[in-house]
Amino acid sequence: MILLTSCSPTIGGANPATAVSTGVQLPVVMEPVEALVAILELSDPASPTYDPASAAYAKFPEVLKQLAAANASTNDAASMLAYAMGFPRQDSVLAAEAILSLGPDWASTDLPILIDYLNSQRAELRMVSAVVLSTIGDRASCSLGSVGPRLWDPDPTVCTAAALAIQGITGEELVANIYVVTPETFSPNPVPADTPEGKIAGAARAWWEDKGSKVNWHPSYDLCDP
Repeated sequence: MILLTSCSPTIGGANPATAVSTGVQLPVVMEPVEALVAILELSDPASPTYDPASAAYAKFPEVLKQLAAANASTNDAASMLAYAMGFPRQDSVLAAEAILSLGPDWASTDLPILIDYLNSQRAELRMVSAVVLSTIGDRASCSLGSVGPRLWDPDPTVCTAAALAIQGITGEELVANIYVVTPETFSPNPVPADTPEGKIAGAARAWWEDKGSKVNWHPSYDLCDP
């Protein structure tokens, strides 16, 4: 179990409790990146420190935000966040929000694992992976061979997210703007279900069958390869 300690900042020599009582806002104390990674590892079944019963396990959502904020000081934040998306906890999909906050350049570095998640047994993980892909643009074109089949996913929210991904990557107008997800509009349930079937994903399905499925979207080694 990892025990974390934090500094007790002072403001002009004042005690933090006094500062709060007088209405002065205290700065947020950022944990070192190494400590943040250690907390994430408590949720990783492959880690020797995996411990869902630990007190720090509940810090997971806040750690995601702090890792994204620390991205300027580490080039590994995006990959660590993408890995955390796949942890076996219901709120792991919040890592998608943190990735979106980094912007499409950083999200594009996660293409191999995002594509892998499209085949996850967890519908919510397939869905948020497609949502992240929808924000990357044409740099994610090599993922379309994996995205296309998700238009017929058994989970209707994945169908919607796949349609958004195809639109975001190709620039084709396939989905109404009200369904587009941005970093500012992301939530744990960022897209509605494609119900009745085809209401949202219908145009994307038609485009995929007519054109998209006939293109080799991954002709050579590129960003989609690990």
